[in-house]
Amino acid sequence: MSTLTKFAAVAALTVLAPIAAACTNSLGPGDVDSAQQHDTSSCFWFGPTFSTTNQELNYAFPDSGALYWAAQFAIPAGAALTVKGEYAHARYQSLNSYNITDNTPTAALNDVSTAPDAGSTNPYLPGADRTGEDNRSYTATVRNEAPGAAAAPNTLYAGVPGQERTTLVYRLYLPDNGRDITGGVGLPRPELRLANGEVVTGEKLCEAVGAATTTPKVDVLPMGKYLALRDAPGKPATFPAAEQPVWRTYYNTQFGLGCSYLGKCEGTPARTGGQYSNIDNNYVNAYVSRGFGEVLTLTGTMPRTPHTLDSVSSADGDVDMRYWSLCSNESIATTRATGCVFDEEVPLDAARRYTVVASLPEDRPANATEACGVAWVPLPSTGDGAGHPEDAYLILRNMLPTKGFGHAVQDTKTPGDEKAVMNAYLPDGKYSSKAEFEAKGCAPTK
Repeated sequence: MSTLTKFAAVAALTVLAPIAAACTNSLGPGDVDSAQQHDTSSCFWFGPTFSTTNQELNYAFPDSGALYWAAQFAIPAGAALTVKGEYAHARYQSLNSYNITDNTPTAALNDVSTAPDAGSTNPYLPGADRTGEDNRSYTATVRNEAPGAAAAPNTLYAGVPGQERTTLVYRLYLPDNGRDITGGVGLPRPELRLANGEVVTGEKLCEAVGAATTTPKVDVLPMGKYLALRDAPGKPATFPAAEQPVWRTYYNTQFGLGCSYLGKCEGTPARTGGQYSNIDNNYVNAYVSRGFGEVLTLTGTMPRTPHTLDSVSSADGDVDMRYWSLCSNESIATTRATGCVFDEEVPLDAARRYTVVASLPEDRPANATEACGVAWVPLPSTGDGAGHPEDAYLILRNMLPTKGFGHAVQDTKTPGDEKAVMNAYLPDGKYSSKAEFEAKGCAPTK
């Protein structure tokens, strides 16, 4: 079973189970060692969310290479909340806190910024052994305080002025093959010390903090407003896509809409994110339309990333960033994802050049296969999910670029500088028919 198939199978089972009680949804025999099967949700952690298993949970443009668990709660006055866990056997893990009025991230505590408990080691640090089974524990504190200039170690500042409840998202990217979807360590375990000194966990903790067992509020553009932008008078049927796809850095939702639909792309917009974005990721997006052709071919240079799925002992080496992915989505009106490819899935030639084909499943060229050196992502059969079947929305993610790389989305500074900054690492696009692409034949990568 492939990694993404494994994610989908387990997540599909999970969302059908009662969320309020802890439940165990394990993989089938032969997928992972039975000793490594852990609870995949609890009264505190709602999830996992996976982009293709359940349309009710397919929100905020999720990446199918990642798993997401959400927690919503209020820390009682005088109480202190800590989270105890083990570092997962995975590419990446983090906690982000959010402002629920606009779904922007407020703070993050990721794997490398979380110090281990005494006697343990952090397998994500340079030179550390990723494969050790023991001594992987950490403890983090969650405070209902706004981030400030001085931060205490292992502390996530999750407070937002005027916001009584806290929203967290725990992310896990690419658990190692042979591990369950928690990366072989289970979910982080919350512990609450009440004002009277009593320490509570489990159901008693969830009652004390009023833990929610529903998806966080989804930030979608109201359909009427979306259609007014999309169906603006005098615009072509392919609007806002262009025959040569235009990639734009995602600064914030309002600027993105104004630039793409109204042509208001000037100024220096704040890079605040939105849609429950991850502070460690930056994004470029492009509107595409099948009105230009059945098949969109994207070509570019792949940044060097650690390949971790096969449980390598170290993720060190000459890398440019932690993670790269390309995802196909509907639109800002639905925020639903259709499918993604991540770095380890994309065939490369000797110069690290890639070819990714995006099309409807029925239009997939016969030679758009790994054997022919081509990765494939499905375009949404529903189009934008709002009555425009030719539309789609692509998102390219860059995570934690290394110092000195200089060509990541994080290095863009002003709207319109994407190609100048990212150079060959920003894909070029060309539309064609299925027959035209198949006429190229098969050119396996070496």
